[in-house]
Amino acid sequence: MKYIFSFKDISEDVSAFCGGKGASLARLTKMGLPVPEGYVITAAAFHSGIISGALAELETLLSGLSDRYTYAVRSSALCEDGENASFAGAFETVTDVKREDIITAVKQVAASADSLRVKKYAESSGTDSGGIAVVIQRFVKPEFAGVVFTADPISGSAAVMRGNYVRGEGEALVSGEKNAEEFTFNAMKFSYTGNAEFERYAKTLYKYCEKIRNGYGRPMDIEWAVSGGKVYILQARPITSLKRLDRDSFKVNGSLSGEYLLSKTNVGEIFMRPVSPVTFSVLEIICDALGMPCFIDNVCGQPYANLSVICSLMVALGVKEESAFKMIRDIAGELPDGVTVPVFPFDRKNFRKRMRKLFLPGGKNKTTRKEKREFKEKMSEIADELMSEIRRLPDNKALSDFWKTKGAAFMSNTLNTIMKGANVFPLFTTKKRLSDICGEELANELCSGGAGTLDSMKPLLMLEDVISGDMSREEYIRLCGHRHVNEMELSAPYPYENPDFPQNIIDEHIKSGADIHKMRADRESRYNEAVQKFKEQYPRKAKWLDKTLHSFKEANRSREEVRSKGVKLFCIMREFLLRAGELNGIGDDIFMLYFPEAMELLKGDRSVLKHIPERRKSYEKNLSYPPFPNLIYGRFDPEKWLSDENRRRDFYSEKHSDCSLSADIKGFPGASGVVTGRVRVIFSSDCAEELLPGEILAAPATNIGWTVIFPRAAAIITDIGAPLSHAAIVAREFGIPAVVGCGNATTVLKTGDMVTVDGARGIVTVEKGTAD
Repeated sequence: MKYIFSFKDISEDVSAFCGGKGASLARLTKMGLPVPEGYVITAAAFHSGIISGALAELETLLSGLSDRYTYAVRSSALCEDGENASFAGAFETVTDVKREDIITAVKQVAASADSLRVKKYAESSGTDSGGIAVVIQRFVKPEFAGVVFTADPISGSAAVMRGNYVRGEGEALVSGEKNAEEFTFNAMKFSYTGNAEFERYAKTLYKYCEKIRNGYGRPMDIEWAVSGGKVYILQARPITSLKRLDRDSFKVNGSLSGEYLLSKTNVGEIFMRPVSPVTFSVLEIICDALGMPCFIDNVCGQPYANLSVICSLMVALGVKEESAFKMIRDIAGELPDGVTVPVFPFDRKNFRKRMRKLFLPGGKNKTTRKEKREFKEKMSEIADELMSEIRRLPDNKALSDFWKTKGAAFMSNTLNTIMKGANVFPLFTTKKRLSDICGEELANELCSGGAGTLDSMKPLLMLEDVISGDMSREEYIRLCGHRHVNEMELSAPYPYENPDFPQNIIDEHIKSGADIHKMRADRESRYNEAVQKFKEQYPRKAKWLDKTLHSFKEANRSREEVRSKGVKLFCIMREFLLRAGELNGIGDDIFMLYFPEAMELLKGDRSVLKHIPERRKSYEKNLSYPPFPNLIYGRFDPEKWLSDENRRRDFYSEKHSDCSLSADIKGFPGASGVVTGRVRVIFSSDCAEELLPGEILAAPATNIGWTVIFPRAAAIITDIGAPLSHAAIVAREFGIPAVVGCGNATTVLKTGDMVTVDGARGIVTVEKGTAD
């Protein structure tokens, strides 16, 4: 058995036995960073802190080392320098060691694994060191040595890197024997602030730190030294105070990993309950494939859009910081006064690499333009065929082979289709262009009712076709059976799985007495009148109007169609997971695994099952939480928020604690019209049937699963939303007044309150009537 490996020869399999420091030094070496050359004696060579199996191999190694250098012998415990604990300074380190003294130093370092200092650290951190490996590395005698944090370890801000150093060896910094010099790097656009004696090395160190941060994809704590006028990297570890995820237990809180602005707008409309571990992992895979890690972030299972990620990407691509948020305002919603989106240095190189891979795949995955066009047109049919195939697969190998070929290809093609999508530019510009010519009121009418039959409207409109006999139930199931309130949560059954579907919703719709086709016809009539009015007032712009409205209609239609077909990817993944659970005898527990673990299970690795009980416990706790605030700035502690009797559901920020809750209810104009009536506040679609005909629906957010109750609502008010959100689009096309993205509506309003909803102005006024 081989026990000793050079940094450059450590494989992924071997790295698991090299400890945190050894594995990281190997990774840094392979990244091309200036790491002093060295070796790792793996943990398998030690027993209870005593070297037992590698003395002969170590003596052979030492015989080949040069006497021209001295060496550093350092600990590399299996849990040292990891995400959970650093064990900084807990183990022994011996520096400036002569070649003939290395064996003694190795024994000294290994024996420190049983020291009182290590035991106390492990006890206080709740983490066992897990065995020890030892690093032997060429010693560089430093003129300067220090550390750099690529993000502020307290606030999480990555806009500035903070560091400090001492003259001489870095151990004096760790032990506190010497006072350190402090410095900072502006990470958005390099600049150095600190002692002039170090300035000549600053930019080189900054570039290395930038490469490490991007390579690891997380905030890092980096040890470095300057020796002989050259900058060396000695170690890099995650900043433990900025931990986002405990993978084993599925404890996740993205707000703790950096200074970000998290928003539920759009994402909160798609995911209206905490996601399961497997859904979380799929979202991580998708974000990684898009080159935007953590774009869909997560706080205790509740997904958020990380606005800092998208704005940082835009800044990296050349957009001015102050302009970035304005460009996504219609999707992301409004921000409280005085709040800006924190940005950080975005790895645009990785983003471009991922985009090239997605749009220009090579090898077996390469597709022609014709194939891409055919895939987009037949996506639903292809998905249905793949789901049928999954149900017939006989064993784990067949299921695994299916995903590696057909499943992964479908995912890649779907992401490609979604990213290319349609020309959505008209969605952002049409209303303003019209308003500049004819005023806001007529522009609102022109942007409502002319979009045709959007996919998000089909479950309602086609349901009436089934009732009238114009559509078969089988066709309705094929076209609408995948759309529901939790359609992208893999653990949630789809309507098509329910043998009572669609009869269960037909009965309810008949009882409501709503006539959706009439509502739609009335809205179209008003739209046609608006078109005629515009052409009469501006006859020279008649052709321009037709072209503009056609582009607007096409953008709406294509965006909704791609979204509906994209849901089929999740249908395929659910069928795949259900089959994996069935074949391996674990049933719904399959949803407590991460997707890569499910693939390992298919290969026969059942060790992944040991995490299921703890993850299920975390998942069930997540399900017990109420919806968290719509906007979160910086670090968020759910328990602290819950204990606050005056907690807010619209916005949370310790930095902006003076940002008061407005009693006014204002949002985006969702759909024009003025209605006065009584409010029904509903927080979950499970309680949607409480809405009585003629009441005004107030909800945190709505999605396609809520559409069936829209005809009962006199108006719609949401906390989350923007002009392009589900509630706004559907309300406009059905002629239901709506104000979306109010932020505070369900906080200020109570069921029974009398309000007036002005959809054109985006204002909700509380009248004198009181709650019943």
